[in-house]
Amino acid sequence: MIILICGFTASGKSFASRFVAKKLNYKMIHTSDILRQILEKNSTKNIDLSNTQMNTGWFEKSGVDIKRNKDKNIDKQLDKYLLNLVNKEDNFVLDSWTMPYLSKKGIKIWLHATLAERSKRAALRGDMSYNEAVRLTQKKDEFSRNHFKKLYGFTLGKDLDKFDYVLDTNKLTIPQVENAVLNFVKNHK
Repeated sequence: MIILICGFTASGKSFASRFVAKKLNYKMIHTSDILRQILEKNSTKNIDLSNTQMNTGWFEKSGVDIKRNKDKNIDKQLDKYLLNLVNKEDNFVLDSWTMPYLSKKGIKIWLHATLAERSKRAALRGDMSYNEAVRLTQKKDEFSRNHFKKLYGFTLGKDLDKFDYVLDTNKLTIPQVENAVLNFVKNHK
């Protein structure tokens, strides 16, 4: 079984993904780490999936979106790599913005949270002020929506008909989000 968890920055997707993977004894694949590896190596060759790491705030401050905007091939490389993975592998959890839209496979879950709530979370994990987190999160959301609309024709966060489960995480603790996602996956088998 393949589980694809999606949501905007700081919606809870990495925590939920890691928890579900651990409980099901599945491989956990953090897309942001694969992107980081592609940028470092300028290639999808020799990507290390054995221990991908959760984004701990590097993305918001790294300027990655500027690189992605200038070179659309970065996302095309990443998504081709991920689609190949989804089509060839099994028993893994992937946190990804694009795979629920691009792949026909997998249980697809969208985690929703307001900009205000996500900014609080981003400020905590990224060691920045709330106002800075709002600015960066808003900028990242806008870039992502526009970028994927241009690349693939879907509107991230709006085209939710592709998802099997949409969970509002605004008033939920991390363990509540994790357990809600796990329960859905177990009942969806």
